[in-house]
Amino acid sequence: MEDLLKPDYGVMVLTICNFLLLVYLLKRFAWKGLIGALERREAQIQTDVEQAASNRQEAETLKRELDEKLAQISLEASKKMNEAVQLGQAQSAALLTQAQEQAKRLLEETKAQLKAEKEQALADVRKEIVNTAIMATQKVLQENISTATADQVVTRVLAEIKAKKYE
Repeated sequence: MEDLLKPDYGVMVLTICNFLLLVYLLKRFAWKGLIGALERREAQIQTDVEQAASNRQEAETLKRELDEKLAQISLEASKKMNEAVQLGQAQSAALLTQAQEQAKRLLEETKAQLKAEKEQALADVRKEIVNTAIMATQKVLQENISTATADQVVTRVLAEIKAKKYE
């Protein structure tokens, strides 16, 4: 067991030689490649960080622009809606006015038609009265009288009736 605690200088020299040989070989063949790869990786990371910052800045600028455009579009949409509502109200008022005018015109036409029908009915009644009067007169007098004479007599009788009616 004591042998384990004593240093073996031969093994120690060989271990140091191996270590120095390993350091030399690493420095000669691998160290430059490793350092170069680390430097490239560091440069790539720095570039990526700068690009990310640039992209973030662009994204924030784009977001601000889009927010402004959205606000502008919202304002324009609100204006368009107000214009559409006003146009709808104007068209509604115009249609209402047009419908009222059409109703008045229809009422006037109906009144005129009723007046014409009334006049026609009165003319028909007068004609019927004339014919009845002529027939009655013919039967009473047993003679034919002319239509013109009968019309004059009927007109005179109607005038007398109207005069009495308005008294």
